[in-house]
Amino acid sequence: MDITSVTVGLPVTDLEASCLWYGAVFERLEPDLEPTEGVAEYEVGGIWIQLLEDPDADDNPVTVRFGVDDVAAQHARIAALGIDVGPIECVDGAVDWFDARDPDGNVLSLYSLADESGRGSGGRDSDAGRSV
Repeated sequence: MDITSVTVGLPVTDLEASCLWYGAVFERLEPDLEPTEGVAEYEVGGIWIQLLEDPDADDNPVTVRFGVDDVAAQHARIAALGIDVGPIECVDGAVDWFDARDPDGNVLSLYSLADESGRGSGGRDSDAGRSV
C-alpha cells in the first residue's frame, strides 16, 4: 500500500464555532476546503483535519497530536487566545507536551521532542538534527 495523504476526522456539534476555534489555533482565517455542507477541512503539517458536524460529537471525542518546534511558545500563544490549555508536561529524555480541548471535547495535543542530549525540549527547537 502506498499512502498518498492522511485525513483525520473530528466530530463537532457546531461547525461554525469549531471553525473559529481551529482557525484561531491554526492561524487561518478560513478552512482550506469545505467540500460539502457540514464539513470543513484544514491542511496542516502534511495532513488534513476534517471537521464533521455531528450532533453526538461530544459523546465520541478524538485526540490529535501535532509536533511543533517550540511547545512553550505555542502554549503561550494559544493561551493568549483565551483557550484553556493544560500545563506543559515533560517526560525527561523524550517529550514535552500540553493538551487543549476544542468546544466538543476533542483533544488537540502539541508536543516537542527531546533534544539530542535527551533533555526535554524546554521550548527549544528540539527537532533540529534529530532523526525520528
